[in-house]
Amino acid sequence: MLNWKLELCTPRLWHAVLVVTWMCGVGGWAPKLLAQNRYATSDSLSGYVHWIDLYDASNTRIDPQAEFPKPYSPERTCGRCHDFDTISHGWHFDAVDRQVAAGRPGQPWIWSDPRTGTHLPLSYRGWEGTYDPDILGLSRWQVAAKLGGFMPGGGVGSADSLAQPVAAAAGTAEAENRTQITGSLPVDCMLCHNQQGSGYSPFEWTHQIESQNFAYAPTVAAGLAEVTGNMARLKELEPAAADAASKLPKVDYDLGRFRSDGKVFFDLVRKPQNNACYYCHTNAQADSIGGSRWSHDEDVHLRAGLSCADCHRNSLDHQTVRGFEGESHPAGSLVASFSCQGCHVGQPDHSLSTAGSGPGRLGAPLPAHRGLPPVHFEKLSCTACHSGPEPQQSVGRQVNSIAHHLGEHVKRTGQELPGIVGPVNLPVTYGSSSAPVESSEAQSQNAQEPAAAKYTPHRLMWPSFWGTLEKGRVLPLNPEVAYELVRKPLKVRKEFTQELAEVSLSLSQRKELLGDARARVKDDERTAEEKKKITEAEAIARRLQMDERMLGALTAIEEKVAGQAVFVTGGVGFVRDGNTKIKELASQELGAAANPYAWPLAHNVRPARLALGVKGCTECHSDTATFFHADIAPTAVLPEQYVAPVKVHVLQNADMPRLQNWNKMFAGRSTFKIASLAAFAVACLVTLIAFARSAGSAWRGRT
Repeated sequence: MLNWKLELCTPRLWHAVLVVTWMCGVGGWAPKLLAQNRYATSDSLSGYVHWIDLYDASNTRIDPQAEFPKPYSPERTCGRCHDFDTISHGWHFDAVDRQVAAGRPGQPWIWSDPRTGTHLPLSYRGWEGTYDPDILGLSRWQVAAKLGGFMPGGGVGSADSLAQPVAAAAGTAEAENRTQITGSLPVDCMLCHNQQGSGYSPFEWTHQIESQNFAYAPTVAAGLAEVTGNMARLKELEPAAADAASKLPKVDYDLGRFRSDGKVFFDLVRKPQNNACYYCHTNAQADSIGGSRWSHDEDVHLRAGLSCADCHRNSLDHQTVRGFEGESHPAGSLVASFSCQGCHVGQPDHSLSTAGSGPGRLGAPLPAHRGLPPVHFEKLSCTACHSGPEPQQSVGRQVNSIAHHLGEHVKRTGQELPGIVGPVNLPVTYGSSSAPVESSEAQSQNAQEPAAAKYTPHRLMWPSFWGTLEKGRVLPLNPEVAYELVRKPLKVRKEFTQELAEVSLSLSQRKELLGDARARVKDDERTAEEKKKITEAEAIARRLQMDERMLGALTAIEEKVAGQAVFVTGGVGFVRDGNTKIKELASQELGAAANPYAWPLAHNVRPARLALGVKGCTECHSDTATFFHADIAPTAVLPEQYVAPVKVHVLQNADMPRLQNWNKMFAGRSTFKIASLAAFAVACLVTLIAFARSAGSAWRGRT
């Protein structure tokens, strides 16, 4: 017993007890520190030269001369030195995680099917105006296969996500899921961290995913190998079968990329370059596509030498800072200084109208805003005046990478669907952070105190889709289900709008219009009167054809799915009116389905001399100001469909009588200022004359 007591008093044992106590007392920090210490770091401003071995998904070192070599796995290759599990849960990967705060609405994934005229905004984050793929009956695999070409991998295509069951959509069997053949969609580190000019091709990444060659996409994109074969053509695959390897796409590694010891050089950078961001985040005005891109100005920050990653930073967890006012960072980091206000003013508790309130980041100039009433900073975000193209009377079309597959080498017009328009200034409530979308109670608990709504520039798109109308609410159909139901009556093979509009008058119809002698004449040989007759007849035939096919499609849906079938496009709907006609429904009859989905924009930022309002108050405070009175044309997909333009103030829900009263005050403001100055000058002159006379009288009295 004495020896046991003496043993307790030894310094070595007490030291161990203290260490264990400290590890328990710090609330679990020790496991995190140990996890971080697993990975060696260079800790130098000089980049590490990556001559490394390649490993496949089974963690086997790749032999490029093997009979059936496998594609390399970024997780197994990069994960030997980097904490891959921490990295793969950042903002670009966690869209399917219901426990993650949704954040401010952003650009949706858009499911476009040209065969059915479908352009449907999707999101797992629960942003208002988007549709949850799970609820629509789209499997996680379908989303990864359809839209994964503009994702960095993982996320919806990760193994954990693909294992989640999805309910079958109405009118169909179980949602398609070929995970057992394609496997999961790997995270490709090089998509963001490649050195510009290294030969990495994000377009090859997209092409391989569209071919369902999930595991092969990183290898081909990096230029390490050529892959022949297409997983989309495999009907079934038994991985354990003896001939399984011969059925898979064949990988031919470029032996010139391998050193004698089998290592490969990866030309990469720690901080992603702009070129990597642009593949998914290019936004351009439609009129720049036609050759006028040279006349469009670059973002003022990029012109000053900044990069995307200077503001949109992240640590190892890859929780990228989005940079909007009032942002709450998932990791709890202080990110206020990465917003416009935080960067240009410095301390977030100072008003933008307060000059000299402190230095900004990276040499950002302090905004002066001379003569601008402080109320503007309560009603407007910084981007309302400084971001996007200069406002026009008619809001223009835009194209972007994800929606329009910019990067593909094709001929574009700028009018491609889905139709996206902007910028449009809409009110946004800042200072709040959305909680996980699955729990409204959690939202109320986690949300910060909301601040006043501020006008912020947005992009908009009006969805087009097939659905059912029940009690004033439109429920979209699974796009794949809709295609199976409407493809026969629509008789469209590739392009909905174009093929519905294609009509050809029969010989008998042409004879009836032009007579027997002129019926066979070629179009360019017809007279102006004959061309007019043909055009009018084709217009009638086009309308009859479209009504007939749409009627058949709506009928086919109602035969398989409960509810009244409807096709929504451009903010209006089309339903059957009996058995022979199509009826158009106004937006009020469609509820929220008629509304556009809107998401804020921040770039390109214009310099101060091109800011909104620099030309004077009436640039906004007039009855014709584009801020409130610009016209927006909702995009519709039916041939020759007319949709009335919408005034911006309708979407803003602006108090127009009050604004018009304000406008009257500003209408004569310049004249009032001149008159006031003139009156002041006259008053000063009269006062001066009176003073001179009084002084003269006083002087004469003394003498």
